Amino acid sequence: MSRKNIHSSYRRALAGAVALASLPLAVLAQGPALEEVVVTAQKRSESLQDVPVSVAALTSGDLEGLKLRDAGEIAAQIPNLQTTSTVGDGFPIFSLRGVSMSDFSFNQSSPVASYVDEVYKGNPAIQGVQIFDLERIEVLRGPQGTLYGKNSTGGAVNFITQAPNFERGGYLTLGAGNYARKEARGALEVPLADDTLALRLAGTWTERDGWFENVNPGVDDANAVDEYGLRASLRWQPVDRLDVLLRVSTGKQDAVNYGIQAFNISPDGVGAGLYGLYNLLGATDAVDSQRAGLDYHEFDSEQDEHRRIENDAVALTVNWDLSDSLTFTSITSWDEGEIFNPEDADGTANAVVTPWYYGEAEQFSQDLRLTSDLSGPFNFIAGIYYAREEIYNQTSIGFWTDLDLNADGALDAFDCLDPLLISEGAGAATVAGAAVEATLNELGLSMASFVPAGCYTENDFNQERSSKALYTDMSYDLGEALTLRLGLRYTEDDTELSDFSARILGNDRSPLLNTIPGDALDPQARVADRRIEDQEVTGKIGVDYTLANGNLFYASYSHGYRSGGFNAQAFFDLAELSAVEPEFLDAWEVGFKSSLLNDAMELNGSAFYYTYENQQFLNVDPATLAQTLVNIDESEITGLELEARYRPLLGLMLRGGLGWLDSEVTEGELSGVDLAGNELLMAPGLNLNLAADWDVLSTDLGTLVLHLDSSYIDDHYFEIFNTGRLQQDAYWLHNARLQFDAASDRWSAALWVRNLAEEEYRTSVIDLQASFGFDYSHVGAPRTYGAELTYRF
Repeated sequence: MSRKNIHSSYRRALAGAVALASLPLAVLAQGPALEEVVVTAQKRSESLQDVPVSVAALTSGDLEGLKLRDAGEIAAQIPNLQTTSTVGDGFPIFSLRGVSMSDFSFNQSSPVASYVDEVYKGNPAIQGVQIFDLERIEVLRGPQGTLYGKNSTGGAVNFITQAPNFERGGYLTLGAGNYARKEARGALEVPLADDTLALRLAGTWTERDGWFENVNPGVDDANAVDEYGLRASLRWQPVDRLDVLLRVSTGKQDAVNYGIQAFNISPDGVGAGLYGLYNLLGATDAVDSQRAGLDYHEFDSEQDEHRRIENDAVALTVNWDLSDSLTFTSITSWDEGEIFNPEDADGTANAVVTPWYYGEAEQFSQDLRLTSDLSGPFNFIAGIYYAREEIYNQTSIGFWTDLDLNADGALDAFDCLDPLLISEGAGAATVAGAAVEATLNELGLSMASFVPAGCYTENDFNQERSSKALYTDMSYDLGEALTLRLGLRYTEDDTELSDFSARILGNDRSPLLNTIPGDALDPQARVADRRIEDQEVTGKIGVDYTLANGNLFYASYSHGYRSGGFNAQAFFDLAELSAVEPEFLDAWEVGFKSSLLNDAMELNGSAFYYTYENQQFLNVDPATLAQTLVNIDESEITGLELEARYRPLLGLMLRGGLGWLDSEVTEGELSGVDLAGNELLMAPGLNLNLAADWDVLSTDLGTLVLHLDSSYIDDHYFEIFNTGRLQQDAYWLHNARLQFDAASDRWSAALWVRNLAEEEYRTSVIDLQASFGFDYSHVGAPRTYGAELTYRF
């Protein structure tokens, strides 16, 4: 971000903060008190206003009003949280306070950790369908190195599901919308033994046609939805001191995958990079103008393969009160999943770049801890943690696999083999290939220049991670209002890569050449096993002070860590199979939590400064497409958040949030480019969210409720080079919902619309200009709308 833009964003943020914080409270109505929001951000049940950390929470009521159906949609409601996804709804990629990732490989873990009921879900194959029958979502900002551990450098997002409460009941919601949307979700709770044993069953199912229209006849539209999720929760309380909760869940996604929009396309011919090969050989006409005549939400693709994600999970949570002041907790979990993600990475009806990604994952974790609730000045949490993850990963990328490169009238392995042999100085294997080479030579070109055209490049490997940790979180009351807090965690991480192999295959998928490790005789040759061992102490020290009126002020320093990893995108050379060092983040933060106007308003704020070392980054050489996993030496991030809830009168709830960021690389380079002064990816200078729920009409029959929400995201980049043509301009998104709640509370009906103004925006961008002559992007959803009916029993 330029200094001019930084100062402009700062002034806007400061103006908003001052306006919100200095608003004359006397002129605001003192309405009914807000309902208390209880969170477990510190592994204890506490009021949100009593937790001395920056945490945002969305309750079940918030989720219903906002109609959040996929994990990525929560970002618009949380200051300084952004999201993208290259896989789909089941794999949101979060950026929190500018801390994010650029390598989306299935063997990598995000620095913003995702949890479901305190169980870590690091792999997209096991994250699954989460947004149904939730009690709340909590977003913890800043390093969570004490209670949550590694891979929470930027923070954590915790999805808390509804647990059985020993009361018979349930609900069923049926809905429909544009793009042939159909959905059903619901829950049923059945007490099996009075106040002792209860079962809760919950599920969701959604089917929707794609909104990214494919103009290629006979090929399905992209960005569709076809998914379901099921969860069974069995709760057993044989005595008052023992609470056992078993959760079993399963989910599946099977829909036409995300579509790609190619833009900034270069002119025809060789100047378009390898993308211009089609025009050069006369295989198609005007590839560069494939966007001509297409609307923003239209594309032209030959592929309509389905994205598939299947996962199963079992989690057992035991809380045992050993005494009135000491609780033992055990959380045991097992997850397994499978993911297949095919793409058309060029967004045309030609098979220019057609990657697909496949992964399998299995995970076991065990968390054991003791939690005190002493009346004296000292309290603590102490625990041990163990996790083991096994992954299989396979990636295959086809290049111009629909192109008869040697002009022999057939699409076969020789379209790949001829250029390969010529590049090695051996000459073409076919007569037709030799003739094409002679023609190209007259133009000053060679088939060797187009390797790996007509080929697939592929790799596969196994990876095993284990993590062990000891941790403690302590607090000591220095007085009635002043508390000192200290958290420490010691972690040992062991990552082993085995059976890695990369090769080039022909159009018929026959293996032709081993590229890694580079065995000339065995296309399936494997690299010797490799291992990374990391140890790190993370934690936090802080102090908080509570005023007589209950308002809270806090200050803290924390240290976070993300373990090292291996590059899953190595295809051509052993040097690409790089190991990356751990990344570290040191955070200084101050904040406040306040309740005003006789508890009719809550106003919370925080400000922070980060030093970010060794950020892990996937470096793609724009000329050769060689990919290496590297570290960026150091960055700095400064920012703030303000969040408010206000109920001026019965029947009206207002909510708002503001986030401001100033991020900058202070030292580092990629592909020989000095990055100093560049802003981090997915780190907009300013973001806002506003929401209102208004009971516009109340009668004996029921209440008509209008919900409105808007979000604003400032200019930002999806890549670290800050290329001007790839910048996403600032934009607003507006949503609305009109709902009638029957007086009996038995049923409700609603109409809803998202992206009311039909804003056009991108959700990811990759620079492929040098090699392919275009830029690659995913685009945001157009206007969607629908209706739903809910019955409660």
